[in-house]
Order: sequence, then structure tokens, then C-alpha cells
Amino acid sequence: MRIKILFQFLKQNLLKLNLFKSIPRSEDETILQQQRYQTRLYLVLLLMSLIIFIFSVFDQSHTINVTVNSPSVTRFTELYTQYPFTLDCPCSQTSLEYNQFIFNITPHYHEICSSEFIFSRWIELQFIESPVRVFFTNDIRYQSRIHFQLLSTLCRIAQQTVNDSLQSFYRTKFITNKVITLSSFKTQVDSIIEQFKRTVPGSYQHALELIQANPEVNQLIVPLNSDFVSTKDIYNNEVFSLKPARHVFDYRFICKSPSNMCLCYVLFPNECVLETIIRKGTLTKKIPRMYQTLFPLRSVLLSTLECFYNDTCLSYITREINSVVSPTNFSTLNLSLLSIDESPYDPINILANKLFIQNWSNQSLYESYFNQCYPLTCQYTYESQFNIIYIITSIIGLLGGLHIVLQLVTRYTIKLSYKIWTKMISRRQNNTISTGETASIRTGKGINTNF
Repeated sequence: MRIKILFQFLKQNLLKLNLFKSIPRSEDETILQQQRYQTRLYLVLLLMSLIIFIFSVFDQSHTINVTVNSPSVTRFTELYTQYPFTLDCPCSQTSLEYNQFIFNITPHYHEICSSEFIFSRWIELQFIESPVRVFFTNDIRYQSRIHFQLLSTLCRIAQQTVNDSLQSFYRTKFITNKVITLSSFKTQVDSIIEQFKRTVPGSYQHALELIQANPEVNQLIVPLNSDFVSTKDIYNNEVFSLKPARHVFDYRFICKSPSNMCLCYVLFPNECVLETIIRKGTLTKKIPRMYQTLFPLRSVLLSTLECFYNDTCLSYITREINSVVSPTNFSTLNLSLLSIDESPYDPINILANKLFIQNWSNQSLYESYFNQCYPLTCQYTYESQFNIIYIITSIIGLLGGLHIVLQLVTRYTIKLSYKIWTKMISRRQNNTISTGETASIRTGKGINTNF
């Protein structure tokens, strides 16, 4: 019963609802009726427009733009995980030096470059005096000092080359317009470091080639291919001068075929390469894969370190040391310290071309890169099918314009409809009156006729 009363109450109020009351308020029932009709039409059109608009919004996706201020590394990572294709975080500093996020690039050198064989303890050895007055130039006791001095120099220059290259590398600029991801950062840093490791040996190899070519081009005289010769000056004073030793150049075999006395190399076919030996009277021991050529640097580069990995071979040399003035307690190199691609039989030339480096280690920090890049904002977009806030704000924006349009449309529609309706009623009434009058006239004529 109460529901029925409530329903009747609502029905009466809706029928009397007037949103377009005139000012001052009119008491004309016709005008009030027009305003009520306009209200009903207005509400129907408004409701239909809102329904159509809401359905169209639900059916369409729209782009949402979001800005995040001063994001942290963690926040950036979260955003990238969610919005990998639209996230954009411009760097406030676009040019960064490598040393701001790449640290501790460290080469790990071959053991020979830190061993006692390249320091004065070994280089300055004094050997036992031999009863033979003259050593052969390929005797280890004659060759050792300059051989290991050069090896020490090669190690030192290699290390200096790496240090100089690292200083230049750390000052190189890394251009980054926007923040890159952790995976991209690792890929780029690895590529940068690999490129650095490939280019560093180039200058060192070029220097070695130049040094090797220089004595031959300029015919420089060095200890292993020369001799002191005494001559008399015009005053009959003895003068010593360094001149090429004939027994080195003129009496060394031209290498036509390998033999016990001579090794042949395609790179220098006219030179007989001698194996390094220890000669005691008629007994000769060979130092395996250690050679002596006309030029000391070439001798070092052709030789290997095989003997210095072998206790027996090393003992051949240490037994010839004068223990009164020089140490004799030297240890062999450690085979276990060789890298997987190295062998004790590798020529020193191969080691030198790699700067005596076995491997590298480095450290890079993505957090340091991110902090130096320092993005002030991050922006991302996403597509949304339904957003209640968007719908509400859109409806509010729509209502303002829609109210004015519907108010005008409904007003003129109702007025026009009323005019048309009034004319139709008036015409119908006129037709009814005309029909009645005609019928009366026809009836009157019929009576008169009967009379």
C-alpha cells in the first residue's frame, strides 16, 4: 500500500516536473503545459545522449599520460617492467665519462711479468768462469743478461701501454639521451670493454714491429752482433771501438736447410737461427726452444719459456751460477697459472702480442650510471578501456554544452509541435463545423421540398 502511494506520489511529481519555469512565473496553463512537455523531452534526450556517450566510452580505448618526478632506480625498474614500450626518462646529464660507472678494469698478466726472471736478482747473475776464454754468442751465460733485460722491458712497456690506454679510456664520453635499462647497460658496457681490449694491443704490436725493423734498416750495432776492436791512432795510442763482429755476420751459415747447428725461418730466410746452449768443454746442453739470432729482440720473441717451467732444465742453468756472488735458489714458473689457451711452448711473440695479458676483470655499477644520468621525470602512457574518473569528468564536461543544445532544441521543438498541433486542431474543428453546416443546409432543403 505504501509502495503504491509512493509510486503515485512520484508519478504526480514527474508529471508536474518543470525545469524551464519562466521568470516571472506564468499562470497560463498552456505555457506551463509546454514547459512540462519540454522538460520531459529534455530528460528523454539527455538520458539517451548519456547512454550513447557512456556506451561509446566503454567501447573506445583512450590514452592515459602519466608523469613521475625524480624516480629512483627501483621505481624506474618497476615502471619499465610494466610499460617497456612507452616509458621515457630523459637524462638531465647526457654526457658521462666512463670512470663514473666503469671501475677497476684490471689486466691479469702472465706470470713471467711478475717473476724473478725479469728482475735484477736474475738479470745480474754472475756465472762461474769458464776455462774457455770465449763464450759462443748463443751460450746462455753470454745471452742471458740482454735476453732477460729485453723480456723485462717488454713486460714493463706492455704494462705502461695498458695503464696509458686505461687513463684515456676512463676519460672517454658515454652519450646517453635517456635512461637505458639494466640489460642494455650491461650489453653496452661489455661491448665497450671488449672493443677496448681489442684495440689496446695494436699500438704495442706496431712498436714491436718498428723496433724489430729498425736495427736491420739502420744496421745498428748491438752487443750480440758486435765486438770491441783495439786500433792505434796516429800517436800510436790504443783506441777501442765497437765494430760488427765478423764471426757473427760473415761466418754464420746461410740457412738453406735445418740442421743441428742451424734453424731456418721463412720470415728471414738468409739468417741461421741458433739454439741457446750451455757448452762445457766438449759437452753441450741445449736450452729447449730458446734461440739466438742476429738481433736480440728477435731472439726473445722467437724463444719460449719452456725451460723455466721445467726443474731439470732450470737446474742446468743454476748450476753454472757463481753462488759466491749470486743467488741460486730460483723456482720454476707455475704451469697451473697458465690460462686455458696458453702453453709453455708458446713463443714470447704470442704473449707479447697479447700484452702478456691472460685475462681481464672489471666492475660496472648500473646505480652509478643512473645517478649520473639523473632523470628529473619519467613519462609513460597506457591504453585504458574503462576509467570511472575519466567517464565522470567527460560527462561533466559534456553536460554543460549538452544542456544548452537540448534546451534550445526542446524549446523550439515543443513550440513548433504546439503550432502544428494547434493548426491541426483548428483545422479539424473548422472541418467539423463546415460539415455540420452543410448537413443542416441539406436537411433544410429537403423539408422545404416536401412542403
